[in-house]
Amino acid sequence: MNSTLTGAVATYLAQVRAELSDLPPGELEDVLDDVAGHLTEVAAEVGQVPTATGLQERLGTPRQYADELRRAAGYPPPKRVPADNKAAGSALRWGLIASTVGPFFLVIALLGRGRDVTAFFGLVGLTALVFSAHLGVKALRGQSPRIVLDTPRGASTAAAIRESIDQIPPNVRRELVTIGQPVWWVARGAVGGASFFAFFGANAVTVVGALAGAALSIWVGRRTQQDARWLWYVVPLNLVAAIIVPAWLAASFVGGPSSIFNNYNDYRGSSSSSYNPPSGLVLDGVSVSNIYPFDEQGRQVHVRLYNQDGQPINLERQDCAMQSSNRPQNELSNFFPLVTVQDDPNAPVDADGVPICKDSDKAPFVPPPAPATSATSSPTPVSSVTPTPSASVKPSATAKPGATLTVPPTR
Repeated sequence: MNSTLTGAVATYLAQVRAELSDLPPGELEDVLDDVAGHLTEVAAEVGQVPTATGLQERLGTPRQYADELRRAAGYPPPKRVPADNKAAGSALRWGLIASTVGPFFLVIALLGRGRDVTAFFGLVGLTALVFSAHLGVKALRGQSPRIVLDTPRGASTAAAIRESIDQIPPNVRRELVTIGQPVWWVARGAVGGASFFAFFGANAVTVVGALAGAALSIWVGRRTQQDARWLWYVVPLNLVAAIIVPAWLAASFVGGPSSIFNNYNDYRGSSSSSYNPPSGLVLDGVSVSNIYPFDEQGRQVHVRLYNQDGQPINLERQDCAMQSSNRPQNELSNFFPLVTVQDDPNAPVDADGVPICKDSDKAPFVPPPAPATSATSSPTPVSSVTPTPSASVKPSATAKPGATLTVPPTR
């Protein structure tokens, strides 16, 4: 089949292929190549992108067009099996479940805060969507998906959709088919691929994920035009994407809060993520299972511990009684050190060959020596000394000036 056709032309060609599916594969491809060329000529004559209604008005329904091809080429009429209303109803029912239950949980997962919430509801939603869609396709029993339109509910739904589409002006419909559909394929794939890698904190490859998601989305769109059974998977995912894409645009350009791409902060230790401290006694983030008190002389002592409010600091008991079938009623204790089971490979065994449990409260380590305490001497009072006035020194007598010798200058 010519994969360059898009929009209503590609859909019309896929429906003609379904009507001619009983032909030999080689002859079928030759016929479809001729049909693709004819549809291309019709689209060129119209001068604009044709709609499904316009093609049917010009060429008839895909079934009528296929019947004319059979008569012109001399092929026998198809052996049409009466529509299986039970299979069609079951396929439609599973399709509705896939389009409601799956997207509901996926939206909760993508809009919820916290990695655990997103992972749980995302797994539930994706499982419900894929499982229901698979059962819907399986319910067709190899028949054409168009049998769903033969049921009363399917026919009424299709008529309602066609009436809604007819309310759109023709020029807007052409733009939606020509530009809107490819843009939507790229947008849903890019957002889906980027959000997948962003959730796991792989910021460096989010752009690569967006490009890969866009390429995969385009391939799925082309595939859906050729095989309508993909609609059971694509329609529910489109509903989820219809919510995610606007939310992502709002969070990116408007700056509004959105947790769709912020759940990966849980992997990076972001302060915005909720922190659930471990239960029990914790020291520097490490759980404490026992406490061994020692006195100043390095001797092990037994104490009962309480917090600042007088509440006992309890830990779970670890003695042999906890391993017996009749566990004690009080499984917590604030009497330290706790008695713990000893791992003794040479422990004696009972009559049944089971090692006899042995427990002890002895510390499994030697405590380091206590730091030496420096002796502090009591300060001695400083006696106050009264200063004695210094003796006054009398000034010495003024020295008399000596005689001055005058030497006359020589000639």
